[in-house]
Amino acid sequence: MTTNVPPEYTKAELRYRSTSNLDEKLEALKEMMVLVPKHKGTERLRVDLKKRLSKLQEEIQKKPKQTKVSTQAWEHIERAGAGQVVLVGLPNCGKSSLLAAVTHAKPEIADFPFSTFTPTVGMMTFEDVQIQLIDLPPFSEFAEPWVYNLVRQADIVAMLIDLSQPAPEDSVMEGLDYLEKANIKVVGPKNFDKSFPGPGVMRKGQIIATKADAPAPEPTEALKTLQEMYGEEYPIVAVSTHELEKLNGMRRALFEILDVVRVYSKKPGQPASKEAPYILPRGSTMLDVAKAIHHDLAESLKFARIWGSAEFQGQRVERDHVVQDGDIIEVHS
Repeated sequence: MTTNVPPEYTKAELRYRSTSNLDEKLEALKEMMVLVPKHKGTERLRVDLKKRLSKLQEEIQKKPKQTKVSTQAWEHIERAGAGQVVLVGLPNCGKSSLLAAVTHAKPEIADFPFSTFTPTVGMMTFEDVQIQLIDLPPFSEFAEPWVYNLVRQADIVAMLIDLSQPAPEDSVMEGLDYLEKANIKVVGPKNFDKSFPGPGVMRKGQIIATKADAPAPEPTEALKTLQEMYGEEYPIVAVSTHELEKLNGMRRALFEILDVVRVYSKKPGQPASKEAPYILPRGSTMLDVAKAIHHDLAESLKFARIWGSAEFQGQRVERDHVVQDGDIIEVHS
């Protein structure tokens, strides 16, 4: 009986057989197990793959130092910029293409699934700030624990959904299910609770619908279905890596979900420095701004003058004054 394995399976099998590195063999074997069709003709093959996986995992466990060195760098990625966003989704949803389109990162981009094995970091520009994007390996039953560790540490979970595929709404449900099993609850920004008691963690979610430039009417109808099913809970933005306007809309959407403000400082009698704003959580006070500038300044702060959200420009405010996005402040100590 024929197995009818897809070409992607054959490529994964070639990688499995051509490498002597146990970790690389493990990744290729996991990919093979995901790609192998599930029908009567592949029963024997699937049993064989499971046996090989079990044996390979035993070999790797005998070399804990090698495994630890290869994965420890991915357990934590230092946050940079205005916030950290992880790009997640099912295989071939367009994460790597999106990362390459909006950052200077150069992830591996391929037509076959599971081309992403390690996290790829890039910095995306929005106006005068940078937002950190992390492209993670796709969801699957064989995803490594560090993938979910990085999701837990992020500010935003951006789930990418391919509009060119049938029933993309099912991909949302499947992705959320993987996260729930890892004790990660992803909610829309309006339902986010900083003091979430658990179990697990809560993170803000954003749906990014990719390949919006695919031939109509599929993307239009698919996007409409996504909006009807998930639009009340999650912000949804449709993008195409070939359309700058749509990409700029995504940049703004992610910045707004981060819920931060940009504050600029100036010295008395001098213009404001607009090159590197201080980034603070929304609701921050003038005292928080002083701490961000220098910890000693917070102790000596007497008052400040503010341009932007004040009733009049250069208004004197006290240390408990709440700053707004775009404010210019002049600290007096």
